[in-house]
Amino acid sequence: MIFNIIEPTLNDYTGHCYSLVKTIVQAAPTSDICIWAGRHSGAFWKNKGQIKPYFFRPLRKMQSYILYHRLLKSHGKILVSTAGTFDLVMINWAAHGLIPPNKVYFYIHWLGCKTSKSDILAQMAKKQPHVEILCTTESVTAFFRGLGFRASTVAYPCTLGDTAIQPSRTFKHLLVAGAARMDKGIDRIADLVEHLALTHAQWPLLVQTSAGHQAQHGANVGFELNRITQSGYGPLTLLSQTLAPPDYRALFAGGISLQPYSLLDFEDRVSGVTLDALTAGCPVIVTANTWSGRAVMQHDAGVVCDDVSPSVLQQAISHILSDYEGYAARAALAGRAILHTHSAASMMDVIFERKT
Repeated sequence: MIFNIIEPTLNDYTGHCYSLVKTIVQAAPTSDICIWAGRHSGAFWKNKGQIKPYFFRPLRKMQSYILYHRLLKSHGKILVSTAGTFDLVMINWAAHGLIPPNKVYFYIHWLGCKTSKSDILAQMAKKQPHVEILCTTESVTAFFRGLGFRASTVAYPCTLGDTAIQPSRTFKHLLVAGAARMDKGIDRIADLVEHLALTHAQWPLLVQTSAGHQAQHGANVGFELNRITQSGYGPLTLLSQTLAPPDYRALFAGGISLQPYSLLDFEDRVSGVTLDALTAGCPVIVTANTWSGRAVMQHDAGVVCDDVSPSVLQQAISHILSDYEGYAARAALAGRAILHTHSAASMMDVIFERKT
């Protein structure tokens, strides 16, 4: 039986869809795997499973309908690894009838605007009672269960393979990792960089400036990146190129990961960058009352800030630097705990009906 994984945004190493799909593939109890990805995805994939370069962004809706209709008629299982409301509605249209049990699985990472579409989703739950919703957090699971779906909580899968977590004993740089986005606080980073320049700070700072899955930055993000570039902060390095996984992970060694994320967007949303930082033994400075903030607070693996203004972030950096070795060691302990609880095994138990 073929295991079909659908991830339209997978084209290269950009973002977390690569590591997510890789982790799922490694854990899957089958080698008969097809990964339906972006049309530029063929050359870089070196893992188990066969990449199917398929999705072209402007045609994604039509292509999704055609692909779902095709796969629903096959004997394979279907996992949409980064699913949204659109995917649930589209597969219902493509089914032209009842989807059988143990066939289709949607992995929902966060609610976002889905709460505004409760009526549509509730109708979908009635029409397709056998579709299974996998959720990253209990609150998301409760939402979909309340609408009538079969829903279960599955921790966001991450792995280091055979790589041991070795925290650095000395500080090297501040780090802003991941795609530059407004919900990830790129405006707050710009505020901080300007503040560091005005206060004549000398901490090395690495900022990834890639645009994520989009072809280009939006106007707001472009404005904030220009602020960072024009800040005059001397020890600043901008990283505009997409990095291969080993090079990306190397960024966290000796770092302090700055994550002044939006509370509205990340209150109960798992952050891949937080997982990356902790599983690399890298202390984190993060917004309070977010999923990431709770993870950091649980292990005292950094500083959680109610206020993410430049002066407060600067104080948080100084606080970690007063005991960098200790914070890095606790981050590594948090990372080991995360690797245990965020194994892909629980997802495979659900999809392949394995008893636990």
